[in-house]
Amino acid sequence: MLCRAGLGRLPGIGGVGVTMMTAAAQQVRYASDAISAQVEQLQFLLGEGPCQDAYGSAGPVLADDLEAPGWKERWPTFAPAAVLAGAHAVFAVPLLVGHSGLGVLDLYRDTAGTLAGQELTDALILADAITDLLLAETAGRTDDDDLTGGTDGDAYLLQRATVHQATGMISVQLGVPVKDAFARLRAYAFAIGRNLDDVAADVVARLVRFNDRDSDGSR
Repeated sequence: MLCRAGLGRLPGIGGVGVTMMTAAAQQVRYASDAISAQVEQLQFLLGEGPCQDAYGSAGPVLADDLEAPGWKERWPTFAPAAVLAGAHAVFAVPLLVGHSGLGVLDLYRDTAGTLAGQELTDALILADAITDLLLAETAGRTDDDDLTGGTDGDAYLLQRATVHQATGMISVQLGVPVKDAFARLRAYAFAIGRNLDDVAADVVARLVRFNDRDSDGSR
């Protein structure tokens, strides 16, 4: 409910996504619509984009026109993919606890345009509120309703377990470290335009197998 309320205060914004992050992992916690979900997924799969940069720099990254040369040079794969998905501007605000990053709030516009003035102030306020909520959850609250409007926690945990299992299987198939196996899984999912969880499920079901001869998985 918090993200939905915040989106109502940002009339120029088409959608919002929240991703929790560490140096080694990302977890998409909320996406308000299909475009937001794809923006989060693209950054997760490609390892580049405003979310990654905002987390790394601990400061906002405001990409007001993803078709502008500067942003296309900065994110040569993400920028055109995001535009194709329907996001022409993406703004990433880090969720900070002191100097440490907890994750990132992503906002998108379906046309090029800035995030400035009161809208930027409201986005920063929303980021602080989301940070407080996530901290409260880690302190013992398990109810996601305030953030997302309702989730199926058991289904989510099952999806994460499947991704971990698939990564382990790919690691064995290729004889590479788990980190490299996960990168291969992400690259394959992006290359064929499928959701990471669905591809992982196929790997676990032995419908997709990775080998040294292929850069991608093979059926």
